[in-house]
Amino acid sequence: MKKGLFEMTPKKQSLALLKSIAFIASYLIFGAILAQLKPFFPQHYERYAQGLVGTTGVMLTVGFFLKLEKKSLKDYGLNWEKSTFSKFIIGLLLGIVLAGGMLFSQISFSDLELVLNDEVSLFPFLLWSLAFVPLAFMEEVAFRSYPLLKLNQAFGFKITQIILAILFAIYHMLMMWSPEVSLLGPGIWALAYALAAVRSGGIALPTGLHFGLNFVQSVIGGQKGIDPIWTLDYPANVSDSAIEANNQFGIGLHILLLICCIIATEVYVRKQKALK
Repeated sequence: MKKGLFEMTPKKQSLALLKSIAFIASYLIFGAILAQLKPFFPQHYERYAQGLVGTTGVMLTVGFFLKLEKKSLKDYGLNWEKSTFSKFIIGLLLGIVLAGGMLFSQISFSDLELVLNDEVSLFPFLLWSLAFVPLAFMEEVAFRSYPLLKLNQAFGFKITQIILAILFAIYHMLMMWSPEVSLLGPGIWALAYALAAVRSGGIALPTGLHFGLNFVQSVIGGQKGIDPIWTLDYPANVSDSAIEANNQFGIGLHILLLICCIIATEVYVRKQKALK
């Protein structure tokens, strides 16, 4: 009987996992080395410096693995196509809708107040927020290009989702995020990014989705180093129980996102099986 795509030997699966981790580790190592250049950038360009350093690090990693495995950018889903920009825009709009919907539903069911920040003008805000494009791009290349393709081929998409979600959460823990926030935030969003990547056949759509999420966060002051258009906070007389209830509601929204991603993953896998 012929071996199917998901009947790879444990040895080959272990090798695929090790190579994927090595790809991510190489990105971190190159990024750490290049980060020594960040002090040469002005302090207010810190986000752009981080994006430049990270993008350079991940592309060095891509170049290294391309030579190592004698592959092309197309093999990793990193080639530019006519639909690349339109996919990015679709992802951006999807990210804004998803993040915006979660934000406003939380405001509606809590004591949170959204207040316009009169001291910030739109153009400077947009200029600084664009720094999240390379920041999103570098993470999508690091996790949703070579590692996604390699793991998907070895384990199938369901297990790949679990592995990459855990690795993405650990990556954020290394960036000094708490375990709870890393798992409930990036760990769950990683499922959505991977779905966007496999459904669209590349990283343009998940990069747009990732940027859309970060953009909404920067609008309301959820990103360090960027003055927001609006500020989101509790009134002075809010009770501790109201704050805790809102925190639980926020966790509930992410659990709902998790359930949606699990269902979407199952639907995708079944459709792929039906096409064979």
